[in-house]
Amino acid sequence: MSISFSEVPDALRYPGAYIEIDGSQAGLGSGLPTVLLVGQKLPTGTAPAGELIRLSGVKDAQLKAGEGSMLAQMAAAYRKADQTFDLYMLPYADNAAGVAAHGTITVNAPATDAGTLALYIAGRPIMVGINSTQDEAMAATAIAAAITAAGMDIPVIATVEDAVVTLTARHKGTCGNAIDIRLNLFGEEVPADLGLSITAMTGGTGDPIAGDLVAMTGKLIYNYAGLGINDAATLAAWHAETQRRRRVPMQAGFRAFTAHRGDFDAAASFGESKNYEHIADLSLELNPPTTWEAAATLVSVAAPSLNNNPVKSLEGLQLPGLKAVTYHDWTNSNSLLFKGMSVMEVGKDGSCSIKRLISMYLYRPDGATDDAYLDINASEVTERIRTEQRNAAIQRFRGTVAAKTNEGFRPGLPITTEDSVRALLLSVYKNVLMAEKGWVQAYDYYKSTLLVEQDATNPSRFNFQDDPVINSPFYIVAGHSRFRKAVPLF
Repeated sequence: MSISFSEVPDALRYPGAYIEIDGSQAGLGSGLPTVLLVGQKLPTGTAPAGELIRLSGVKDAQLKAGEGSMLAQMAAAYRKADQTFDLYMLPYADNAAGVAAHGTITVNAPATDAGTLALYIAGRPIMVGINSTQDEAMAATAIAAAITAAGMDIPVIATVEDAVVTLTARHKGTCGNAIDIRLNLFGEEVPADLGLSITAMTGGTGDPIAGDLVAMTGKLIYNYAGLGINDAATLAAWHAETQRRRRVPMQAGFRAFTAHRGDFDAAASFGESKNYEHIADLSLELNPPTTWEAAATLVSVAAPSLNNNPVKSLEGLQLPGLKAVTYHDWTNSNSLLFKGMSVMEVGKDGSCSIKRLISMYLYRPDGATDDAYLDINASEVTERIRTEQRNAAIQRFRGTVAAKTNEGFRPGLPITTEDSVRALLLSVYKNVLMAEKGWVQAYDYYKSTLLVEQDATNPSRFNFQDDPVINSPFYIVAGHSRFRKAVPLF
């Protein structure tokens, strides 16, 4: 017989119609992508630290990570842009040896007329009623009371002594140093003659230790991660995890997104000291958003776009909920794009969007500059190409026989040869990766360089080497325009 059966036996004489059903060739789609949020929880959160937790929504994150926690705010920021992907969190407790950042608001002079003080903490508005009967201490008390009344979503706790309001971050660690405190974000006016001085948040130390990520993340396959904890040690640990998951045997890599708050010098120094091909770090400059909410927002807009088309430009994707008042100029932005730091564009209304999202990969192991993984798209599309090849090979060849060549085997026999492996790879490249998805180009080159061979020492194994030519996101058009004042005589 020329058709191979899995269930219907060859030794069959009893009359009847025997039809087996095989769904191995029917699969067309893929599963729902998963996003992992990594951040700190408060003691009020019911979730145990260091264990993956599935999130059903923002309220669920508040319950499990604690209302007002980094992770609860990350979940809220994420769901503003994406309501589709599955969402998990990996909660960390504050480092017991850590110190919370603190800042101050000092009232130096009382107001001479009633008014409303427009205070913004991490971009969140706190409106304080001020009147001319208040002295400095009374005005400070009113400010502290308004901050407390604003609720748990304010990432600091306010206390007052005399005319000084002390703000203490809810979380220990360096995250609190990036909490923005300012007045009049939307151009409001300070009550008449009210004198205030603000000391920026500082002094936060001791971030959570990343720990054994292999044990903590287990076998969960996640496609994207938002890193709310963004110190150097944490990024190094997650870089190692991106590499581990991308390599054989796991072959399930992911892209990670984080954000950095600091001026140009701080951003440049931070980026130059890293070399991470699967992590993108957005420079916020010194703007109101918290780094953890910016990281969650970034992954919420980048992940769906990359999942839909991994080679499409991400420029112009809006970052909902983020507001900026200043940003790196053209020169500094361009420089940061050579230092592993991604940049955003700020509109006149303060709205933010992605300008260019790059990886933190800069150098080869020998220290030579390397742009192989410049755009985060390169990491994504190469992962996706491998997934398409693996799925096609498993679907086509699992449960077959290995032979070097087809030496006259009758049709229908489940035999895999060098030619059939080569034909499958060429079909996937031409019909799926190029014609259907538009991820690659140069089919003739790919075909001419594709090598397939049966392993010389293990005949059950076929080896191949291919050179896919991936498409790139479009970002730049450059022209050279030569004007004339008269028509040339030729």
